[in-house]
Amino acid sequence: MYFHSLYYSLKVLIRDRAMVFWCLAFPIILGTMFYFAFGGLSEAESFSAIPVAVVQEETESDVSLGEWLEVLEKPGENQLLEITYTSEAEALSLLEEKKVVGILTAKNPLALTVSREMTGSRLEQSILSSLVSQFNMNYEALKRIAAEHPGQLADALAALTEKVDYLNDTSFSEGNTSEALVYFFNLVAMNCLYAALAGNSVAVSHQANLSALGARKNISPVHKLISIFGGLTAAFLFQFASVFIGLCYMHFALSVDFGGQGGYVVLAAFAGCLCGVSLGFFVGSFGHGTVASKIGILISVIIVCCLLSGLMIGNMRMQVEKLCPALNRINPAALISDALYALVVYPSHERYFTNIVTLIILSALFCLGGFFLVRRKKYASLSNFF
Repeated sequence: MYFHSLYYSLKVLIRDRAMVFWCLAFPIILGTMFYFAFGGLSEAESFSAIPVAVVQEETESDVSLGEWLEVLEKPGENQLLEITYTSEAEALSLLEEKKVVGILTAKNPLALTVSREMTGSRLEQSILSSLVSQFNMNYEALKRIAAEHPGQLADALAALTEKVDYLNDTSFSEGNTSEALVYFFNLVAMNCLYAALAGNSVAVSHQANLSALGARKNISPVHKLISIFGGLTAAFLFQFASVFIGLCYMHFALSVDFGGQGGYVVLAAFAGCLCGVSLGFFVGSFGHGTVASKIGILISVIIVCCLLSGLMIGNMRMQVEKLCPALNRINPAALISDALYALVVYPSHERYFTNIVTLIILSALFCLGGFFLVRRKKYASLSNFF
């Protein structure tokens, strides 16, 4: 009878258009919207050379200035300037037409001219200002050393050209830490928790006061726990298949990076769907409310869990971690998304398995609570339900 219950419960779920839409179609649609909205966050913004005009005048700094500019305009990844050598009048015309960001005039000291109207080029103007200040400072220093201590000029040149790094970049992870991934991982978490709707339908279908089907099942000779277990298995299989299809779509169609660990991702989806089904079964078995009220409670719980895990606001989980870290340890959506994030960011699986074990423990508690509540429900008469 277990397989009989599983088979027909699965058929009912597949034929439920609303369930198919919310558990399968809606996450795919929302994931596609995330792709177009946040897909560019993972791409590094390329830096383009700053267009400048150079007005040359015969000064004693012309030789050193020419060498300096030659280095800055050298083609390649480190090219900083795109230089146009022209007269002063033409340079002003280019600046007015916003074809260049600034004008470098080879005076002593080197002069920079920018336009106040180019508000969108403040960063480039700041870079040019820093370059000019650095050149003038180094030139005056070398000029003074050449006049007072000519024997130390070579050492001074070497000191000025030597690049010294006072900071070391240390990466604690080789994975992808793009902000866009947070939204996709939370979308997977939401999809897993939608299994609660199927779990709730199993609980409702075994309560005589909520449905005629529940009344018939309560007078059936089949043991209630066997029938419930078959329905829960069908709900889990239905939701796990929906989540798996969504994962394949995000990975192959939307190119979402799951860290190249497909087996662990599937295990996280397994634990997430298990927790979602058990949560819905527990809420559906609790109390004597109507079907609509229990669905409303479930939807509210899912939305709040996803909100706190970062589905709507990417850094929300970090804010919750600062204010109430215990909440992240029991929030199913946060546990699922953090497990997926741990696969991408952390080299070990300690944090991943901590989240998975917590999800399984929550699932066990919800299932035991649901079975306990269902077994305690008795009906004085079932004749009014037919």
